[in-house]
Amino acid sequence: MSSLMSSAAGANSINILSPESNPYGLSYEQHVKNFWIHIISIPSNKNPWNDTTGVNCDIGQSNTNSSVFYLSGNGGGKSERTCKVPAGKGLFIPVSPMEISDKEAPNTSVEELHKITKKDQDSVTSLYLKIDDKEYSRQDLSKYRTPTSDFNVVFPKNAIFGATEGNSKAVADGYYVITEPLAKGNHTVAYSSSLICPGTECIQPNFAQDIKYTFTVE
Repeated sequence: MSSLMSSAAGANSINILSPESNPYGLSYEQHVKNFWIHIISIPSNKNPWNDTTGVNCDIGQSNTNSSVFYLSGNGGGKSERTCKVPAGKGLFIPVSPMEISDKEAPNTSVEELHKITKKDQDSVTSLYLKIDDKEYSRQDLSKYRTPTSDFNVVFPKNAIFGATEGNSKAVADGYYVITEPLAKGNHTVAYSSSLICPGTECIQPNFAQDIKYTFTVE
């Protein structure tokens, strides 16, 4: 696996893996699909997306064979979360996440879903990531944009994003980062993004998220 090293790199931090690589045997696109399948499968009241403290950060992730541990978006605003992460797993970091399905936008074709996600992420105005003492700028992160083909998801009862229960077609876009495996110890990850999306077809015309995780890896 190759990694991107920031000019601000320090000796004791975690590297992020190149978008041209296949981290842990999967393409970045497949990791993005798996992330959204995971997030969508969790009821809203337990979903890490809606978690303000980190108490639900490992919901659906304990006792799995996944090589990555999913961090989460927050739908906009500022969040600070504290979390325990198993040693040996990489982090999946949704710096600027975007997904839309035909449950969230009924009677919308897959082609139109792609247009919605593309316009949303074409409208990004800022990207930032800091892992321990390494900082990554918008320029560093620009190569990490990962649009997907359509994929199947299943919304549970009390689903996130106000969706009704059942099977759905979804598409995703956005900027996502995967790290090398974590060693035991304490780490911090902070990431933020914003966009201004003009037009009535935009899901969120003005959006900004600012998220910080404090981890104990054990």
